[in-house]
Amino acid sequence: METCATCNSRAGNLKCPGCQGIFCRDHMNSHRNELTQQVEEFESELKKFQKTSGVANADLKSSWISYIDVWETKSIKKIQETAKEARQQLETMIVTNEEENIGNIHKIEEQIHQNKPDDNFDERDLVIWKEKLDKLKEIVSKPNISVKEQQIESSFINEIRANERDVFDQTCGDVHIKEENQLACHNFNLFGSYGEIRGKKEYSNGTHRIRLKIQYLDIHPWWFFGIISKSTRMQSNSTKSSSAYGWAGKNETFMNGQISQNMNGYTSDYLEDDIIELILDCNHRIIRMNNLRSTKSYELNIDLTHCPFPWMIHLNLFHIQTRIRIDP
Repeated sequence: METCATCNSRAGNLKCPGCQGIFCRDHMNSHRNELTQQVEEFESELKKFQKTSGVANADLKSSWISYIDVWETKSIKKIQETAKEARQQLETMIVTNEEENIGNIHKIEEQIHQNKPDDNFDERDLVIWKEKLDKLKEIVSKPNISVKEQQIESSFINEIRANERDVFDQTCGDVHIKEENQLACHNFNLFGSYGEIRGKKEYSNGTHRIRLKIQYLDIHPWWFFGIISKSTRMQSNSTKSSSAYGWAGKNETFMNGQISQNMNGYTSDYLEDDIIELILDCNHRIIRMNNLRSTKSYELNIDLTHCPFPWMIHLNLFHIQTRIRIDP
């Protein structure tokens, strides 16, 4: 018979189901008391963490609220500065027009004052004066001044929103992930081969925005980005999966594993350092992509019978050394 693990003298006739240790009756009680004390210490630690985490979240909220307040103030200031400049431009134009109008009126009045005292005018002069007045009326009725909003590629106001940060998590095929799971890379393969990468987060409701930065592309680039259902098994050529939805090189669009080219005018004119914003609108069952450089935007409706929730971020890389960074 085994001896007690504590005293090593008495017979051990009681076994702890947790640590699998053998104890005598007295030391089994001591062992249980020690375990109870450890649980109580853990409860104390848990309560302490609850309190400190509440403080940490409050500090985090305060910090980001301050950041948003500063952004708001700066944005309002930019709007006010632009509006002030537009008002000054408008005022200058109005004053210039008014001065020209008054000058033209004075010229007509001078001609009348020069000729009227001596009756040195006839119908022909009156016709000329009336024609000049009609032109002035037309200018006033059809002003050459307008105020319009001008759309520019990069707005002077930066957008601000709360983002969820995703990372790459799973791979299958000739690919790997590195740099704290933020960079998806194709392996060194001269002949090219498919490899699937998935994100870590699961998406089933709400709207989510994920940014992908193209860090390196082949001279004839092909890569896929979009979503896939978590329930779909991983495979190297994952675009053939029935739940694969998204966009790729060669102007290809994928819906439930089927390829379409130039769908809705889609063109895959990607360049290195492009940032692609992938928007997952779970509530409306839509995904959308925006190329921030080209400002091109495309949208796909998702059939939940082919791609049920939860969705996951889904990449597939084919060419040598292709590298895509998530949430740059």
